[in-house]
Amino acid sequence: MNAIIDFFSLYWKGIGLATITAMIVGTIWYAKPVFGKKWQELVGLKDKDMKQGMFLPMVIMLIVAFVTACALMRFIVIANPTSYVQAIKLGIWLWLGFVATYAIGGGVFEKRSPMLIAINIANSLVTLVAMSIVLYALQ
Repeated sequence: MNAIIDFFSLYWKGIGLATITAMIVGTIWYAKPVFGKKWQELVGLKDKDMKQGMFLPMVIMLIVAFVTACALMRFIVIANPTSYVQAIKLGIWLWLGFVATYAIGGGVFEKRSPMLIAINIANSLVTLVAMSIVLYALQ
């Protein structure tokens, strides 16, 4: 447990900012003028659905972003990239190997629209790249 606390205490600024970065990317990505309108249509949510009961999903996403930032920081520490390009490549490889593959596999079995899968996994890619940049800068 001390190792976790030590790790977080060393990198809390980067982890905190990467968490906020993920939330900002998601907010912009799923805004109506960007992909929000199409996403909302594909998942079958109405405007009233979006206005009600969003507190809990946002809290959950904040926790998910925090856990992702912690895990990504750990990968950055282990891989020890020496440039922003290497940090970005790390984020892309993690996205490709873990996020995209599972999202596509799950989406296919859940009979989700290819467009919905594409919107979601592209958001994950942009988010992981942005978080990788922030974490590399603040390591």
